[in-house]
Amino acid sequence: MHPNVTSKEKLLLAAKELAKTEGLSALQMRSLASAAGVAVGSVYNYFPNKNALLTAVVASIWFDMFHNDTTENTRNMGFCDAVSHLFSQIQKGIAAYPDFFAAHRVIFDEGEKENALKLRENTFSHIEKNLLNALETDPRIHPDAFDGSLTQKALVSFTFTHLLALWNSGAKDCDTLIAILSKLLYGNQEVRP
Repeated sequence: MHPNVTSKEKLLLAAKELAKTEGLSALQMRSLASAAGVAVGSVYNYFPNKNALLTAVVASIWFDMFHNDTTENTRNMGFCDAVSHLFSQIQKGIAAYPDFFAAHRVIFDEGEKENALKLRENTFSHIEKNLLNALETDPRIHPDAFDGSLTQKALVSFTFTHLLALWNSGAKDCDTLIAILSKLLYGNQEVRP
C-alpha cells in the first residue's frame, strides 16, 4: 500500500515533472499517483478531478515562468531589457515544458475552458502590468516618445501582442522588436554595449 502524500505542493512538483518528461496532455490521476508514490485516492484528496489537477499544474507553471523571476528582475530594468527578459523567460518555459503552450489550450473539457482562459488572462495582465511599470520608470526614454496618438499602455499592448506572435511562430529571438522599440523610445542614444 502506498503512503499518503502530506501536501498538495509535493503532488504539484511531481505533476510538473511528469509534464516536463511526458507532456502536459499525458498527465493523468493514476500516472501522478504512481510518480508520487501514493495511492490514487491521495491524489483525489487534493484534486477532485483531472481538470482541477490540470488547472493547478497550468497555474503553477505560469507562476514559475512569470511571477517568481520576472517581477523581481524587471523591477529595475529599462523597458527594452524587460521585454528581452520576458522573451527569455518564455524560451526557458518552452524548453522545460515543450508541449505546454500547445497542450494547455486543448486539454481542458468544455466546462473548464473558461477557468483556464481566466487563468491565462490573469497571468497576461500581470505581465503587462510589469511591462508598463518598466516603461514608466525607464529613465532613458526620450521625452517626445509619447503623445496623444501613442500612449504607454498602447505600446505595452502592442509589444506584448508581438511577443506572443513571436513565441507562437517559434522565433528564437526578439531582436527586431527590441531594435524597433529602442529607436522609438531612446532615439539615437546608445542602448546596448
